[in-house]
Amino acid sequence: MRGEDMGYTKEEKAMIWIDSFSPDYAKKARLLQAFRDPYAVAEQFFARSEEIGGIVGERVLEEMRASLEGGANELFSAYRSQNIVCVTCFSALYPDLLRAIENPPFVLYCKGDVSLLQERKFAVVGSRRTLANVLQRTERIAEELSRAIVIVSGLADGGDTAALSGALRGGKAISVLAFGFSHVYPESNRALLEKVIKNGLAVSEYVPSQPAMKYNFPARNRIIAGLSEGVLVVSGGEKSGTRITAGYAYDYGRDVFAFPYNIGEETGVCCNRLIKDYAKLTENSVDIASAFGINLTEKEPEPLTRTEELVLSHIGASPTHTSEIAAKTGMKEAELSPVLMLLCMKKRIVSCGGNRWGKVK
Repeated sequence: MRGEDMGYTKEEKAMIWIDSFSPDYAKKARLLQAFRDPYAVAEQFFARSEEIGGIVGERVLEEMRASLEGGANELFSAYRSQNIVCVTCFSALYPDLLRAIENPPFVLYCKGDVSLLQERKFAVVGSRRTLANVLQRTERIAEELSRAIVIVSGLADGGDTAALSGALRGGKAISVLAFGFSHVYPESNRALLEKVIKNGLAVSEYVPSQPAMKYNFPARNRIIAGLSEGVLVVSGGEKSGTRITAGYAYDYGRDVFAFPYNIGEETGVCCNRLIKDYAKLTENSVDIASAFGINLTEKEPEPLTRTEELVLSHIGASPTHTSEIAAKTGMKEAELSPVLMLLCMKKRIVSCGGNRWGKVK
């Protein structure tokens, strides 16, 4: 599901319209509290403009007035032309885990496969200063986990980059941005962001024109934690943003994991502190996968031929004799022998002795 017209409801359109003026979170919350739903803001705008102005301020009020008088369709055309899909808190696609947090985003601006919002997700985050061997381990773990669960991260150099790079090799990834889609930060990760959009999903709570600001990053971290069932912290100094992400995850009741570091290693101070406080020490993907009931070693069963499917359909959980299988399938026992051996090799049946066979549960 990529960039097409989502067929927004009137409530969704109104929420996207309100968000386009970038009032701060508290003001948007007050508007919704006063008007019950975003469509009522647009519908009753001219009758209650003084009340609206008291919430959003005169400048935003005049911008909203001009937009309504001129028609707001240009906004949706602009987003559509940029392949931006808006998933609002009134959308069926909005993730339940994110909806459950305090102060969930009113609108998620998305580029890529928005259906990933409905899949299971796990966050892997790290600081810009991450040791080379830790980057390698992060890539490997993200690649392994991404075969079973979508990996969520930021877009920073270092740990985030390793997590996204590994995940895109193994499966799917979501990058949560601290800026709008008209910008890229850091610029060195422009190609990585384009790859995420092509093979995964990029998400932001900010309108396209919003540049990267220092205070946006801690707010962004609540979304990374809120989207995910758990978080792995691979690196972080004393004041690292990864600790903020872990803190949000812990507050939301999500599992937190961290790599252990040697005493005195500055890039791992945050990880060791988290392990001391509440995080689970981990060194591999199996530790994480097992916590979520995921078997990374389990492979897809080999496909069966029509003959194999026919034979298998006449074998029950209780031992079935070769002669009985032959009678039911119309095959000769000599023809059955190689088919039964292949079914054993594909782990669909087991020999029970005495020419009897049982189906594997």
